[in-house]
Amino acid sequence: MGTAQYETIRDIKAIGDRVDFVAHYAPSENIALGMNVEARWKLGEYGSGDFAKEIGAVNVLSPGFSDTGAFLRELWGEYKEDTFVVRAGIINSNSFIDRSYYNSYAKFFMSHATASHSYGQVPLSSLGVGLSYKKQHYYLSGVLSDATLKIDAAVDDIVKGNLNLYSGLEAGYTPNNDVYFINIWRKVNKNGLLSYGSYLSSNTEIDTHNKLFVKLGTSRNTKIKNRFSFGWSYDGLFSKDGLLLAAFEASQVAQTEKFQKSYEILYRYKLAYEAEVSADLQVVQDTIDRDEDLAIVPGVRLRIIF
Repeated sequence: MGTAQYETIRDIKAIGDRVDFVAHYAPSENIALGMNVEARWKLGEYGSGDFAKEIGAVNVLSPGFSDTGAFLRELWGEYKEDTFVVRAGIINSNSFIDRSYYNSYAKFFMSHATASHSYGQVPLSSLGVGLSYKKQHYYLSGVLSDATLKIDAAVDDIVKGNLNLYSGLEAGYTPNNDVYFINIWRKVNKNGLLSYGSYLSSNTEIDTHNKLFVKLGTSRNTKIKNRFSFGWSYDGLFSKDGLLLAAFEASQVAQTEKFQKSYEILYRYKLAYEAEVSADLQVVQDTIDRDEDLAIVPGVRLRIIF
């Protein structure tokens, strides 16, 4: 799978791409092995995090691109018994935590921006264990992992017992295609600083075309103290696979107690041969440390599955 993306605001530009190689092997109905190798590049001065800081946004506006080269994002073993699953190794915690609509960082800008931004500082790639138990109308899931970003450093941390320890627990109600859940999370860094929080998420399918999603969260000892977001989506606009997304988020900055507001609209069109193109517009109001109060950021993404 390959993804290329571009964002700009006046003379500040961020361009990059990402390639994933995913492998999955199931020697039996109870056991599975998985791997994901990812490579990222950026063209120009800014990666995703630098770009957000430069324009005064408290949230990263899109899934990250940076000069990391190839690295191992996932390498895990999984055991499944009926509806109970345990996965251990280098895991993606979002496979177990946060079942919000459109929470796929590979497909949507919104997964790291307005609509489905990770409220709980979820480490996307870490050494740990994930558990889930699902029934027809409810589920329970949890993650315990070292939240160190680089895997080689995480191995050293575990050997030395010097961890960035992340834990999350989620309980959800899933009638029909709707998802309602509460998530409680906790993180302790190497220096012993504790951050924690919780959030509620409501994801409702109104009909075959329309969906609504709402999220409300609070946290302590984090950059963002409180946040709220809601959005709407329409499937099948202009084509069978066309998708329109629109969302709003308000994030209270802990340092200033002020709210930064973000607005976003996205249209994704599926081309032939497993290719998708997305056009995105984000507006950030009440930016930080900038002369201008408003940042208008258009973006485009091409995603190809091969």
